Amino acid sequence: MLKPMMEPNASQVKAADFPHFGAPEEKLRFLLNYAVLAPSSHNTQPWLWEITGNEIDLWADRSREMPALDASGGELIMSCGAALQHLRLAIRAFGYANIVSILPDRTRPNLLARVRLCQPRQPLPDDELLFRYIAERHTNRQKFEARELPVELLQALQEEAGQEQAWLHFAQSQAERDAIIKLVEFGALVQSGDPAVRRDKADWIASAHSSRRDGIPTHALGISDLISHVAPFALRVLDRGEAQANEEGQVASNAPVLVVLCTDNEGPEAWLAAGQALSRVLLRARAAGVWASFFNQPIHVAEAWVQLRHALGIRNYPQLIFRLGYAEPTPATPRRPVDEVTTAKA
Repeated sequence: MLKPMMEPNASQVKAADFPHFGAPEEKLRFLLNYAVLAPSSHNTQPWLWEITGNEIDLWADRSREMPALDASGGELIMSCGAALQHLRLAIRAFGYANIVSILPDRTRPNLLARVRLCQPRQPLPDDELLFRYIAERHTNRQKFEARELPVELLQALQEEAGQEQAWLHFAQSQAERDAIIKLVEFGALVQSGDPAVRRDKADWIASAHSSRRDGIPTHALGISDLISHVAPFALRVLDRGEAQANEEGQVASNAPVLVVLCTDNEGPEAWLAAGQALSRVLLRARAAGVWASFFNQPIHVAEAWVQLRHALGIRNYPQLIFRLGYAEPTPATPRRPVDEVTTAKA
């Protein structure tokens, strides 16, 4: 039988409170406070963790999927992959080794990974650096500054992705940028015309003064508090295709850097790798003062996805599209506390 574990909110946790002399279960429970700060599609936070001794299992929480928008479940699994990377970084930063098994039981496809907490080891400076920015990273949907990103940073981001068997395609030419922007607009137009997709998105909008700890707050979408309570309803019933396409295209066109994260294969293992790579990339970017936000319309619209591969001249599998740049800080989106996402065997 599974029962919830009660834990404080992740935002209240301090590194100094780590239970150095506690049992493995206590240590893993504490470290999950950093895993739950990972990025997730529409802030759905679709993960569930089960702790047994010195091992912790990561499960996909299918009750939080977006069946029309993310029909393959790829973004759900990528979100879980990002949380897995956060956990691994936290384990190493607090001075422990870990062993990770990906998809350890093929008869249970929702069991995505198993992590074993191992012997103490000295943290590497790189682990400590990335870990330091876990609490500083969140999606920034505001306008980015026009200044360019250093080439050295882009190379470092490519190396981070490579550590997880993924790679980044930076839109180098104006032709590539124009192609991505047009596909973002086309994808937004198609999605806005699909009532099922609109319902998926509306389900994960959190109006002002809402007590929910998931979803995208309306303020992050530029929606005023005055009309925030009607925003989910309006999204469900109104097809704002042209306006939405223009808005998304404008944001993409003003991005200093447009990036496509790719993998060599498709499927759950590749999606987990993409999520883990994304986590490292975003943390490295934040360490350099750089923010990110996403344009995944071309990934979810089959015709646009095919055109994207052709426009970029790649044979690999595009998994995510995002922009990078400098901007003013914005508030972080809320997170569910560890007790809501963790179970233990009685």
